[in-house]
Amino acid sequence: MITIDAFCHVGDCCIFETTVGEYEIIAAIDANRVNAVILQPFPGAPNPAATHDRIADLASRYPGRIYGVANVNPHINLDKYHQEIERCVRQLGFVGVALDTFGHSVNPNGRYAKTVFETARELGIPVVVRTGWGAPFGLPSAVLPRAREYSDVKIVLASAGAGLYTHEAYVVAREAPNVYLETSWCRSDDLRWLINELGATRIMFGSDLASNQEAELAKYRSLGLFQFQQYNVFGQTALEVFGLKGVAELAEPSPVTTAATAAHPATAEGETGSTETSAATETTTA
Repeated sequence: MITIDAFCHVGDCCIFETTVGEYEIIAAIDANRVNAVILQPFPGAPNPAATHDRIADLASRYPGRIYGVANVNPHINLDKYHQEIERCVRQLGFVGVALDTFGHSVNPNGRYAKTVFETARELGIPVVVRTGWGAPFGLPSAVLPRAREYSDVKIVLASAGAGLYTHEAYVVAREAPNVYLETSWCRSDDLRWLINELGATRIMFGSDLASNQEAELAKYRSLGLFQFQQYNVFGQTALEVFGLKGVAELAEPSPVTTAATAAHPATAEGETGSTETSAATETTTA
């Protein structure tokens, strides 16, 4: 069974004052037997374009295991915004674009958000909308007018209201068939309810953070889902929504794995695992 982490961040973030390095991503997907992860920069990335390049580089080193979603503040110059998203999709092979309502303070129904949806429609990619934090912009219900206006664009409500507004996310998905729910930070009983009410083909597993991946997987595994439900929520929904190609099969785990390799697999390949050098390159805004 293919498992895909459909929503995860990497790089540096000056908003949340955190850093997630490439080695943490690879360590998490190896330890948790996750076939692939869809990565995006944090909203507070000092230089989103540089983080996009880091994701593309990681994807080239781990083919079929790393995919990218572009995340740029749409409040910047609109021509520069469009150029960077187009570069990510056409040159780097990214599979979606993010609308971070909280981190970038974007009204889903405002003119800057419209740029995001228009760009997604033009490039034929889904929009991943962060929900659950920062009301009113982060309310799932705020996305419904756009979902109806852009009915030909697939929309993923990331974190599906994050527990507090999960029922709102359900209503939006019920009313708009082009809306799908990624469920990081939702409660286990809400997951079961969403799957039963909407169907497993509308739900996808995600972590938000590599350190949260194991816990999010445990929620799903505790539900006693039928095989066909697991097939969809763990991987098939994300495969179809993002149009992923070439997802890697996982080799059988080695009977002996050193602690150092398990903790820092990138280091075992000759990388330092440090983010200091890459962080130093992120000094300009895309």
